[in-house]
Amino acid sequence: MIVLAGGKTGGHIMPLISISKELEDVCYVGASHSLEEELCKKHNIPFIGMNLKNNHLISVLRCALGLRLKKVDAILSTGGYVSFPTLLYGIFHHIPIYLLEENVIIGRTNRFFARFAKKVFLAFPVSKMKKKYQVVGIPTLIHEISSSKYAHFSYDVLILGGSLGSKPLCELVHILKRKYRVCLIASRYYEDYKDLKDVQVFKYIEDLPSLMLHSKIIISRAGAGTTYEIFSLGKPCILIPSQNTSQNHQYLNALFFEEKGCCKLLKESDASSSAMSIIDFMMENKEVRDKMIKSQKNIIIQDSSKRIIEEMR
Repeated sequence: MIVLAGGKTGGHIMPLISISKELEDVCYVGASHSLEEELCKKHNIPFIGMNLKNNHLISVLRCALGLRLKKVDAILSTGGYVSFPTLLYGIFHHIPIYLLEENVIIGRTNRFFARFAKKVFLAFPVSKMKKKYQVVGIPTLIHEISSSKYAHFSYDVLILGGSLGSKPLCELVHILKRKYRVCLIASRYYEDYKDLKDVQVFKYIEDLPSLMLHSKIIISRAGAGTTYEIFSLGKPCILIPSQNTSQNHQYLNALFFEEKGCCKLLKESDASSSAMSIIDFMMENKEVRDKMIKSQKNIIIQDSSKRIIEEMR
């Protein structure tokens, strides 16, 4: 059995959901009453919930010692605090550990456990590559997209605030709807925007790539998972990184992608004043959009799940 670990945000969860589709015997371990538990139920993935309270070290150790997993061949983790007890369990029981880092900088949890890992899978090369590091991309559910599912929607700009929601990105809808057809994924801010006129507003879309397919330009946070889906679909985009992420990784992601020509980086503080002019420029210049799409294709690896599974066998 392969045990999957990682949670709190969709960026940690969805790559593991994607990999699970390729495995026969799999189990997901995460926090009880969490986004990972909700998504595992939707995708019919066996789930073991842990009672992680207030991120206390004692709670982590109690969860690690309390886990009872049978016939585990390997543990695959995307990092994050939620994965800590499962990775400790793997070390205690001499189970092979594999890590998947989606960002351009290795996160704290993955950096701590890298010394114990058999392999560290990367979405992109990092500054100091080691022998156990391997660039494999990020597993996505792009292969499951439906081109007809949202075909009745026709809009110019799709705004994504991430699985936790983003008030600054949601606020852009008031500016952009004056000129463009806008679709907004509002997440926890849905109640504030659901009745907005001339805008299509969703709280959450499980099959987000199918919705992305019908956009001309996407505005998004710079979480690696969603960004990788955008690039896999070949969509011109503006990335507005969150200012409150560990090690400022969203800004570093967006900076890396902009340097590669894959996106336009826009700071949150400049979003309200500059977003409209940037979209105008991108809409009016097809060659700019085409160049961005070409750059995106150059950094995408399409068979990520297959590569990871082959290495774990």
